[in-house]
Parts: sequence; structure tokens; C-alpha cells
Amino acid sequence: MTSVNQNVFNIHNLNLTFGNNKFQIENINNLSIREGEIVGVLGESGCGKSTFGKCLVGLINERDKFRYNIASVGNYEQESRIEFPLYPDISFNKSTNVLSGSSKELRKYRKYVQMIFQNPRSSLNLSMPVNKILEEAVQLDTPDIGKSELKIEVRNIADKFGIGGNNWDRIAASTAKDLSGGERRRLGIAKVFATNPDIIIADEPVASLDVSVRGKILGTLYAEWENRKREWEQGNILHPLTLIIISHDFDLIQKMAQRVIVFYGDIHVKRGTVVEIFAIDNLPKTMHPYTEQLRFDAEYMNSKPNSSVQNKGLHRGKKIINNGCVYVNKCNYAQDQCFKDQPGLELKDNRRVACYEL
Repeated sequence: MTSVNQNVFNIHNLNLTFGNNKFQIENINNLSIREGEIVGVLGESGCGKSTFGKCLVGLINERDKFRYNIASVGNYEQESRIEFPLYPDISFNKSTNVLSGSSKELRKYRKYVQMIFQNPRSSLNLSMPVNKILEEAVQLDTPDIGKSELKIEVRNIADKFGIGGNNWDRIAASTAKDLSGGERRRLGIAKVFATNPDIIIADEPVASLDVSVRGKILGTLYAEWENRKREWEQGNILHPLTLIIISHDFDLIQKMAQRVIVFYGDIHVKRGTVVEIFAIDNLPKTMHPYTEQLRFDAEYMNSKPNSSVQNKGLHRGKKIINNGCVYVNKCNYAQDQCFKDQPGLELKDNRRVACYEL
């Protein structure tokens, strides 16, 4: 067994410009994700966090950027790089950069890195029976598995994620398009776990599910992570499971994650970037103003009606400021320097934060 300190991703100079300056993800630099972590990627809709996940899994890359209307990857000074040091024998167009991988190379890469999509329809063959979807996924990990063992493994993974239950025979023969939205979401999650990857990027994995189902799914995700960690510590497998959970829900991230990457995107000025990174077990006393607002919003949602809790966010009216910090249009603490340029992520009080005032 090795200690949990090997990086699975090293991200350098990640800059994406969407067509016709529609939106720009700016300068995500010197960011690493370690093996065996549960990392939360937190932020509002439209801030770039799902795009970040698609970059990590190789869906957005130099060769296929036009699918997502991306005008450029990188900037004039330096190329964008996402390095995957976990398996040094995997190369991408003779480099270590996931963003430059060919379709064939990325297919090999995705044996180890999988994504649970916010919309399960995008990752499922809707005309294929449920049992066949799960059989294919299991066979990707263990191609030589026997028929009886395959049947048992498919039923086990279905039970883990609450698919079918006592109605399994009927559900197994149903196509994905015949399932309810919640059943399709659970099937999408089960399919990813059936392939047994080393890294799972989960984009809003429990959005739109009933509260009771949300708890069960999150509990299963955490139990799978714990089981893989235990197997790794006992020397039975090469790598523990790394979970990257993308969500707008501060409470969910705080409960599940060990480390948090906070994205902020201002749709008015068409810019987004990482504004703070911190460990859950070492919460900073003073957070980035945006992170503080997200925490406040979570507290507000959990408070009683007519609570004395009041929204602290500042809205500057109709005047939109395009320069400076990406958060300047909503910040209560903005000073002169904040209107001039975007602060970089600096190490302060055991976290990295992009803020001149902290």
C-alpha cells in the first residue's frame, strides 16, 4: 500500500473561451486533486463547474472542442494542461495532457475516469434494456466474467442503487426510456460504478431525486468510497476511489467532501473562475465573500419562515463592471484594486483564495 498523496490530476492554465465570447473560464492554475479524496466542486448554475468536470473526463479537448462551441483552449502565452499521473503508461498524442488526447486514447483513459452526468439521458442508450446496460458496464471491467457470475453482479449493482427491487425482472427487461426520471438517474450512477473506475466525477448526482432517495444514493456513494479505501489499505487493489462531486448545494458538499473547490461565474460579464479552495476539517474563519454567501444561503434555506436571517448580498443595480475581480459586481467588500484586475489564488490561512481583501 502507498500513502494517499499521489495526484490523480494536475491542472495548469485552464482557460476556455466559448464561441463569440459567450463565456470564458479563466486561469485555473496549479490545481491538483489527490488520490483517494472526496472533492466537492461548489458553485451556482452557469459558473463553469460542469464544464470543468467534462474537461477532466476528456469530453472537452483540443481535438473535439467545436462540439461545445469552444473557440480556444489555453491562451496566447501557455497551453492549458490537465495531467493524469496515476497511470504513466497512458499518453495523449505523445504527451501527458488529457486535453490533447485522441478518441482512441481517451477511450482507454475512461476505463479509469468516468463521469455521472446531470442528465442521465446523455449517457444511456435509451433503447437498450436495463440489464443489458449494466451487463455491458460490468464486462468493461471484467471481460472474462462468466454468464452466471455476470447475472449475479448485475443484480448486486442494481440492488445497491435501488433499481427494481422486488420488480427487478420487469425493470431488467424494460428499456431506459421506459423508466421514470429517478430510475434513469439511478441507472446512470449504477452504470458508472459497474465499470469500477478509479476516479468518478459526479455532476449533481442526486438532483431532482426525492429526499429519501437522495439520502440512500449519497450513502451508497460514500459506502462505495469507504469499501474501495479499505480494499486499498489491505493491499487488494492498486488505487482507492477518488470522488469529485459537482453541486450547487453547500450542505451536500459540506457533508460529503473533504476538500472544496469553489467556482464563481458572472453571466453578465461572461467570466468564471475558481475563487477559493479549502479543507472541510479546517474551515477558514473568514471565507471568500462568495463562499460566505453560499453558506448563508444554505443556512437561510434551513431556517424557519420569517426568520431574522437576512440576505447579505449586494446588488449594484444596472451598472455592470466588466473589469477586475469576477465577483466585483456582487461583493460587499470591493475596494479600488478589486476593480482593476482578477486576484490570483493565494495561500492564506491554510486555504487558497482569490481575494485582495482577505
